[in-house]
Amino acid sequence: MRGFEAIAEGVRLVALRTPTLLPATATNTLVVGQRRLAVIEPATPFADEQAALDQLLAGLVGLGAEVAAILLTHHHRDHTGYAAALRERTGAPIHAHAATAERVDFAVDVLLVDGAEVDLGEGFVVSAMHTPGHAPGHLVYTERRTGLAYAGDMVAGVGTILIDPEDDGDMIAYLASLERMAAARPRALVPAHGPVLDDPQAVLRRYRAHRLMREDRVLAAIHAAPRDLSGVLAEAYADTPEALWPLAMRSLEAHLRKLVVEGRVRRLGDSLARA
Repeated sequence: MRGFEAIAEGVRLVALRTPTLLPATATNTLVVGQRRLAVIEPATPFADEQAALDQLLAGLVGLGAEVAAILLTHHHRDHTGYAAALRERTGAPIHAHAATAERVDFAVDVLLVDGAEVDLGEGFVVSAMHTPGHAPGHLVYTERRTGLAYAGDMVAGVGTILIDPEDDGDMIAYLASLERMAAARPRALVPAHGPVLDDPQAVLRRYRAHRLMREDRVLAAIHAAPRDLSGVLAEAYADTPEALWPLAMRSLEAHLRKLVVEGRVRRLGDSLARA
């Protein structure tokens, strides 16, 4: 039978199948605390996976614990699939950022701001850091005693992170959020997808460097004379399989909006040119 993986004292992880972007196939759910429990990212919409989580939580409740809080990082379906039903089952309130509450189809009970804390007793305190970029209301949750940070979709242990302007993604905000996360110096990062990342500083440096590398390629593909968007995509993402270009186009758009705001690129209808 599937069980929790204890990744620190009072911090348990279980990966549950979700409808997420391949190559990821699951989203990590974290359960923090001893007597009072916070369930971070009860994400799965699938009944069999929900039942598995129920069984695991029932084991803790049978030892005298209670589910006291449900914490969401952001609004995407592969992060919220069991939140409302778990609230019905346990009575625990759902916590999220206001920008997440605006984008989900169920009520959020507690609106969290940057720096908000959820005190679970016995020394377990989960603090929220507002990290927009992937999503406007994205929160990273850090358990203060252990230093473990649930990073949601800011980084990934498998696959990559999409910054999609059509879904309110913002590359400027994303890069700034990566810097804030690094400054907080977590002991380890628990991504929503994939294994625990034990060298947070290296991971965050790599993610920032990758985005800036892609930005350099985008700039190199934009000339003084106007060039159409498809030509920029083909050159800037020449290292990406063409089957992935529809996703790459969304990432390209995020880079372009950043470069336009910074005054380095001009949009001329469907064409682009250096500013």
